[in-house]
Amino acid sequence: MVLKPYGDGPLVHRALDEHAKAKLLNRLDALPGVEVDRATALDAEKIALGAFTPLQGFMNPEDYESVLRRETLRNGLPWTIPIIFAPRASKGVDAAVRLQEGNEAVLFYKGRPIAVLYVESRFAFDKRDYALRVYGTLDGGHPDVRKLVEMPDVLVGGRVDLLERVTAPSMSSSTGGELTPAETRGVFEERGWETVAAYQTRNPPHLAHEYLQRCALEIVDGLLIHPVVGELKEDDFPPEAVVEAYEYLIRHYYPPNRVLMATLSIAMRYAGPKAAVLLAIVRRNYGCTHFIVGRDMAGVGGYYDPYGAHDLLKRLDLGIEPILFRESFFCRRCERYATEKTCGHVLEDHLNVSMTQIRKMISLGQRPPPEVMRPEIAEILMKYGRTLANNLKG
Repeated sequence: MVLKPYGDGPLVHRALDEHAKAKLLNRLDALPGVEVDRATALDAEKIALGAFTPLQGFMNPEDYESVLRRETLRNGLPWTIPIIFAPRASKGVDAAVRLQEGNEAVLFYKGRPIAVLYVESRFAFDKRDYALRVYGTLDGGHPDVRKLVEMPDVLVGGRVDLLERVTAPSMSSSTGGELTPAETRGVFEERGWETVAAYQTRNPPHLAHEYLQRCALEIVDGLLIHPVVGELKEDDFPPEAVVEAYEYLIRHYYPPNRVLMATLSIAMRYAGPKAAVLLAIVRRNYGCTHFIVGRDMAGVGGYYDPYGAHDLLKRLDLGIEPILFRESFFCRRCERYATEKTCGHVLEDHLNVSMTQIRKMISLGQRPPPEVMRPEIAEILMKYGRTLANNLKG
C-alpha cells in the first residue's frame, strides 16, 4: 500500500471535469478575472492536483496566522510556509478590490483562464512579519525577501478549482515529465514499491548527490528524483540542464526499474528548514515514504543552520521518514565518497563539492574535475554555460 496523503485523508482533487469546465466557461464573461504570475499559477495547479493536500485553496487568515505563529494549520497539522495569493494590480485597477468575499473569480495566466477562485477572505498582509517568521531575515539580499517587498499588501483566500493545467501533462511515466500525485502513486503501485525515497533537488547531479541517492536505494524499494523546476533563483541552472543531466544519469547508471524522475513545477522557497518541511509534505502527497535530507536543504547565502532541517524534521511528525545525511565529500585516502560518519581521515584529505563553485566553473567554460562530477554530466552542462554566465551576470 502506498502511504496515505498528508493528514491521512483523501488526496485533494479539484480539477474540473469537461462538463463542469464547459458550464463555467459559458459564464466566464460574467465573472471578474485576475491575471496571476507564474508562481501563483503553479500553486493553484498544485492545490487542485493534491500536492498541497489537505489544502483546498489559498489560505484564509485562520490557517495563515496559525502557520506563521505556531507552524501548524489551524487543525494542528504541522505546516511551515503559508500558501498565499496576493493579487496584483492590472491595468491600473487594484485586483483585490474586484475579489469580493462570497464571489467567484477567474484566474488567468498569460491570458488563459486556468482556475476559478471561490473568494472566502481578504486580509492585510504584513510583509515584514512574514519575512521574519518564514525566512528569518529582512535582508533584501535574500531572493525571496526581495520578491516579498514587491508583492501587494492584501491577501485573498479561498478554494480553487482547476480549469486548465499550467504544466504540460507527461505522456509517459519514464523520466523528465510532470506527473501528478495520483500518477506517481500509480507508478509506485504498478512497480510494487512499498517504500519510496524522494530526492529533492534544484541542481543537476554531481557525485556527492549520487552518493546520497545510492545510499537511499540500499534501504528502499524505489527512488523518486523530483527536481523543482518551476521558478528558481537567477543564478541556478536552467531546468532543461537539470532534466537532461538526470535523464542521462538514470539511463546509463541506475537500475531503470528502481528509479523514477518526474519534475515538480513550483516556485522554490528558499527558507531553509521551513522549506524542507514543506517539501517533505509535498513528497508524502506524491506517495513517498522516505525523504532524503542532506546539508543546507533549501538554503541560500548562509542564512540558515546547515543542519537545521535535520533538527526540525526530527521534531515534527510528518508521517514521512527523513533519511538524514551529513555533508558528503570525496576522500582522497579512501578514494571514494563518504561523510564524517564513515571516514576518519583529516580535512586535508577531503574534497568538498560546492554547487556554487560548479556553477561558476561551468559559466567560465571550465569542466569540474572527475572526482566531483561525471565527465558525461559535465559535458551536458557545458551546453548551458552561456545561459548560466548571463544569469550570473544578471
